Amino acid sequence: KEATLCKAASASRKQSLSAMCKLLSRAWKTSNKQRETLLMHDLVRNSEDGLTKVRCEAMVTRLESDALVVVVRDISERTKRFEAEKRVVVETTAREKDAEANRFTRHEVKNGLLAAIGLCDSLR
Repeated sequence: KEATLCKAASASRKQSLSAMCKLLSRAWKTSNKQRETLLMHDLVRNSEDGLTKVRCEAMVTRLESDALVVVVRDISERTKRFEAEKRVVVETTAREKDAEANRFTRHEVKNGLLAAIGLCDSLR
């Protein structure tokens, strides 16, 4: 059992390291003309639930042609908040459209009823 845990931990470290290497590779490939570049990247983190992807942004600053400074920030909470706000906007818009459709339908039904009552009164 302990060997299995060690293999799993080793595999998760390899995936985390691989994700970090991909980020650094992307950072080196950025243009030499730009001093600062912002990259979005998914890193892999080992948690109680297993491996999880963490949405990150990396600010790459080129000091010299052979020197970089990379600052990585976890933006997963910001991403979740943005997605939640987007869902709220979509739901609010749908409710407003439904309310407008209901108002229109009530208006048309009321006008039709009033016209029918008027016709009935004129027939008497």
